[in-house]
Amino acid sequence: MRVAMARPLHAYSYSRNSPNKALEHLKARYLASPLGRFTRLLLACTCAVASGGLHAAGQKSLDSDLGFNECTIGSGATALIAQCTTIEVPLDASSNANSEGASLDLAIARIPARRQSERQDAFTLIAGGPGQSAIETFPSVSFAFRHIMQNHDVILIDQRGTGSSAKLVCEESSDSMGLSFEVDDAQTSAQSKECLDALDYDPTWFTTSMAVHDLERVRETLGVSQWNMYGISYGTRVALQYLRRYPEAVRTLTLDAVVPPDISLGPEIAQLSQRALDLIFKRCTEDEGCNEAFGNLSDATMDLLESLEASPRNISFEDVASGKLSSMEFTRQHLAVTIRLMSYSAQTAAILPSMLHDAIVNDNFAPLARQAKLQTKSLGNTLATGMHHAVICTEDAPFVDNDSAGNDAGTYLGEGVIQSLMASCEQWPAGRIDDDFKDPVVSDVPTLILSGEADPITPPSYGDSVAEHLTHSRHIVNAHQGHMQAPFGCMPVLLAQFISTGSVDNLNVECLTRLRATPFFVDANGPLP
Repeated sequence: MRVAMARPLHAYSYSRNSPNKALEHLKARYLASPLGRFTRLLLACTCAVASGGLHAAGQKSLDSDLGFNECTIGSGATALIAQCTTIEVPLDASSNANSEGASLDLAIARIPARRQSERQDAFTLIAGGPGQSAIETFPSVSFAFRHIMQNHDVILIDQRGTGSSAKLVCEESSDSMGLSFEVDDAQTSAQSKECLDALDYDPTWFTTSMAVHDLERVRETLGVSQWNMYGISYGTRVALQYLRRYPEAVRTLTLDAVVPPDISLGPEIAQLSQRALDLIFKRCTEDEGCNEAFGNLSDATMDLLESLEASPRNISFEDVASGKLSSMEFTRQHLAVTIRLMSYSAQTAAILPSMLHDAIVNDNFAPLARQAKLQTKSLGNTLATGMHHAVICTEDAPFVDNDSAGNDAGTYLGEGVIQSLMASCEQWPAGRIDDDFKDPVVSDVPTLILSGEADPITPPSYGDSVAEHLTHSRHIVNAHQGHMQAPFGCMPVLLAQFISTGSVDNLNVECLTRLRATPFFVDANGPLP
């Protein structure tokens, strides 16, 4: 069953008397705010990790046999008190539990349920990327799961290759999912090889097929009866593969921004990114304030990209984090990648038209340049590049048809996405992958599928595709929203109800009709009143 939630836009009251420079300052303040930081976290999406549960929920004492100690995960306002430990697993995760050989330690964090309970099922989040840490990710989005945390232990596992689980990271490496500012395929390939040579582990063991065995080993070790699994983006790939291998171990499954098993991420990136931008521009033209302020930005944006292709701009701008002046050559690739990442969230999409208009009309690229720098830093801090490559170069690149980018020429990303993907994997060894990895997952486990209408990487059609083979599923599509739905509107309540009842049948989704996309900024004071 698919439920599409249509919503009108919402506007707030603001005074509208400040000059243009104040708009830039306001944008900078927003991007540095907790909401802005959360939005940037969503942009890195594409997934990572999962796991763990300790005996019965509500048991607040630490388990000395498993080495749990009190710890803090996250930082600042999002810090959470938890219980942390590590569990040793074989490097060959598919081997017998008692076999000898190389091993690694998986980092685990447990947040006990707030209420005493005899439940032995637990909630686990599988993070995105590939390459994000579940333990590092969860605190920033924990408010989306606050109702679930009342009655369920939360168990987080850093998937092998991420966070504190033998992290595979490279200081400098081109991204293999079309997020690189580089256009030289030879340089992309060379950087990828440097990354490979710098790793401490053989990356062929750091794939999804290995990670699902880790997840099952942790479940058995901690005494969790079943998982209530939540996967975001790439994490949905892990969750579905785990469901395939261990169907009896999954009580409920939530797939947020789902990646179907048969989809290889890469060939459709340019077209899906263009689709999302077209939806943003369409919403702008249908919004009185946005249309009056900026008009139809579609053709002007393509002209701007061509202008930068011919003449990159030398830009100076204030770094809002350090307060220092930064300089950079702003290229067509910078603009394209910045547009793409700002399209991931309705929050950042709300300020994209004003930034583009400022560059088009006033030749002011400072806000966009600031975004480009911020995003590269954010991606570098949140993704384990080596693990990202280990997954992409095993599960995606080998299944890409080099001729599949024929329709990319008319998109704002252009024709370089697949070439960059293939160049980054050119010298990378293929890892362990199950023979049935690309087959649809068939199951009757209760599954809630969440999609954003304007998601630039995992569109609603992906959710429809997966739902065809999940007989007890419900697909909810939120209008105008981007990547990741769990935190918005009444979705946290619906998630808790779904996990509590273990069924999608009686969920009342009417509350989602009140969910509004973030209104477009039209000047220094934000949206029209």
